[in-house]
Amino acid sequence: MTSFLTSLGPTHRDWHLIPPSARAYGFLLFHADVLRLLTKVGGPAFFGGIPPYTAADFQTFGYPYNVTYRVPQGSVSDMSTFSTDLEDWHNRAHMAIEMSTHLHMMDPLTNVKLREFWRLHVFIQARFKSRLRTFRRTAGQSAAATMAEIETVDHAAVPTI
Repeated sequence: MTSFLTSLGPTHRDWHLIPPSARAYGFLLFHADVLRLLTKVGGPAFFGGIPPYTAADFQTFGYPYNVTYRVPQGSVSDMSTFSTDLEDWHNRAHMAIEMSTHLHMMDPLTNVKLREFWRLHVFIQARFKSRLRTFRRTAGQSAAATMAEIETVDHAAVPTI
């Protein structure tokens, strides 16, 4: 697990160094894939569980969760806007967590080794999944299937989601 996290650090750092207009994968899809890989290699067990932060936690950190953008069924442009809004909020949430915990949450090379990083991203993933439920074009479609559909049917939007 340690070697996975050490190897992930440069990939994560490099993704953050790419300007949004030049990304191959947008914020939500990139981090969803990273979470999928973390789970596949046993990350939750390694960290002793990864409970998501709550909205109340962010209130305590002095940076409440305030991304309320809605995503209607099949609206790729709204999903892209939601991704941008959530990424902006997330960047400041990293700082709020760092200020509260005194952990180095702002360095994308090393923050992947922190349980708190993953707690934030599990929280974000839950918000993404809630928007995938309103976005999906097929009733009952899973989040994974909806993401796969975005990657194939709406491929041009992948860099913005």
